[in-house]
Amino acid sequence: MRGEPIIVKQLLQKAKDSALLAVEFYNKPAVSFKSEGFITMMCVAWTSLFHAYFFKNGIKPYYRKTKEGKRPRFEKIKEKLPNGKIIKDYKWWDLSKCITEYFKDKTTPVRSNLEFFSGIRDLIVHRNIPELDPGIFGECQANILNFNHFLIENFGQKHRIDYMLSYSLQIFAQPKNFIEATKKELKEKNAQEVVEFIKSFRSSLSDDIYASDEYSFKAVLIKVINHESKDALAIRFVNEKDLTEEQKEQLKNNFGILLVKEKKVDDVPPQYRWDYKELVRNLKDNFPNSFKQNKEFHLIKKSIIEKNPHLRHQRKLDPKNPNSTKKDYYDPKILEEFEKYYNN
Repeated sequence: MRGEPIIVKQLLQKAKDSALLAVEFYNKPAVSFKSEGFITMMCVAWTSLFHAYFFKNGIKPYYRKTKEGKRPRFEKIKEKLPNGKIIKDYKWWDLSKCITEYFKDKTTPVRSNLEFFSGIRDLIVHRNIPELDPGIFGECQANILNFNHFLIENFGQKHRIDYMLSYSLQIFAQPKNFIEATKKELKEKNAQEVVEFIKSFRSSLSDDIYASDEYSFKAVLIKVINHESKDALAIRFVNEKDLTEEQKEQLKNNFGILLVKEKKVDDVPPQYRWDYKELVRNLKDNFPNSFKQNKEFHLIKKSIIEKNPHLRHQRKLDPKNPNSTKKDYYDPKILEEFEKYYNN
């Protein structure tokens, strides 16, 4: 980061240290309030990371006294020291303000994930509810992955933190779904407000965002047989879709291979080949100067579906549950309808 202000380097280091502490805290077996500690430290990490990003791009992340357009005058807060001396410092943007200033009018899974943690932080930090940990694991995993991606994208590969982390050992169990606990159980654990927030927040998300692995990362650990190799890594992550059939067959006899499998959805008609992520990717590729993933895009998509319902197929994630969340799949022909908007 040669040539950049020292404050950018300091904030970036604070962000990385906070994120690593969050992961360390979460992975400690003796710690029962994992989510509370992880969320608190990751909110610190993201706030510092955003501050570093803003300074790097010539933006001072302070609250202003004056309106936009005038010479900036920033708010200051006063702190009284034990010796009676008064010191002043700028009032820095909090995480919610940073999210608003960075994403503007864009609605993305990464933003929703951050808003989830920003909203739940104050509710969860004063409680000890380890039963909630499995229920929000997906959001926690997505948050740290998004953090690492943001580091790489905005500050370069040398600042990535994934190489410093290893895989945590697991003791497998079937944890109770505390999100669906009875009111009596929630009351006993002082968890009613937290669970109500989680349910309300998730229900407010679009199906596309809720299903995105940038909002909540879901994974399955698969046991591997035939442990013949003695010098191979104990575990390795492979995306199955990138392998040939021959490679898949060869991997069956290797030690410690973890296939990250993308589940094939058998009950979706074959013409609906795109999920939300694939739709967005194709729109970016075909309309790079027009497409923006914002509220206007969602309104356009809604209008197209209302006029052409045959271009979308909705699948219940839990067919047995009448109130199940649904995931959308799209016919690639929908691109022709978007073209009417973006090429005008």
